[in-house]
Amino acid sequence: MIESPPAHHPPGGRIVRAAAAFGAGGVVAVQGRINGELGAVTGNGVLAAALNFGVGLSLLLVIIAARGSARRAVRSLPGLVRSRRLPWWVLGGGLAGALYVSGQGVTIDALGVALFTVATVAGQTGLSLIVDRYGLGPTGAVPVTLARVLAAVLATAAVWIASSGRGDGGGGSRAFLLLAFLAGAAVAFQAAFNGRVAVATGEPTVAALVNFVVGLTVLMTVLAVQALAADGAAGSLAPVADQPWLLVGGFMGLLFVVTAAWTVRALGVLLFSLVVLAGTLIGAVAVDVVLPTEGAQITANLLVGIALTAMSVGLAVLRRR
Repeated sequence: MIESPPAHHPPGGRIVRAAAAFGAGGVVAVQGRINGELGAVTGNGVLAAALNFGVGLSLLLVIIAARGSARRAVRSLPGLVRSRRLPWWVLGGGLAGALYVSGQGVTIDALGVALFTVATVAGQTGLSLIVDRYGLGPTGAVPVTLARVLAAVLATAAVWIASSGRGDGGGGSRAFLLLAFLAGAAVAFQAAFNGRVAVATGEPTVAALVNFVVGLTVLMTVLAVQALAADGAAGSLAPVADQPWLLVGGFMGLLFVVTAAWTVRALGVLLFSLVVLAGTLIGAVAVDVVLPTEGAQITANLLVGIALTAMSVGLAVLRRR
């Protein structure tokens, strides 16, 4: 178990950070719809994710270059790792981010934003329990309570209820749901690791930089393997030239990562995840109504699943005093 000193924040500061996390959750719903479309037009969800990371990294480099404190924080990173004040493995937050964005590009066109969100809720809530229990985030170890376990179980049950009664509920749909679940689980680790980098360096932008560099490196490696396996065919960039607005998802991803790194120490990984999920759930159904995909279906089962997910959020907030 990794112990870290508890963070002390005034109530007002926690409220501001919770509001920021809630807003970031709404951004996630819109980003998911855009990334799903980008994955569809390029024909490759990994290529769509790489484009997102490339846009986010380009914007981030401009921001860091313009801020002296950010440049100094970046230069301090190697020393922090060498002195072991920052474990080397927390630099892997970008791996989790790459899995999540790839999951958006691969699954949302088949599932719709709302169902994708319910699946990620289960993964993110369940793994947040583990992340908090073993102190992987910047807040240190947080005990697992009965309410938190029930919340994770209820959220998982919500996935199956939401997916039942769908016309495409065969093995393919279940496979997409599993990938979405794993993508949500990845977000819990991403928030924890990026939060630790932000606390160690004093700069959320440094955490975002590590996230995007590692994630983009992984995605480009996967694309290279795909290209070799398919004799050079690994999706197409041509449709993006006609629809450049699809690249705005990269900016949204940058906004989310920076916000997560800034807020997670005050809220803890589980509470941060729940606040983000609340914002995402509110936006997800609206996105499926306003900008539906071919696979989007607002069914009674889906709404019941979302309601159960909301209940799991309430249960998980119950903490030992």
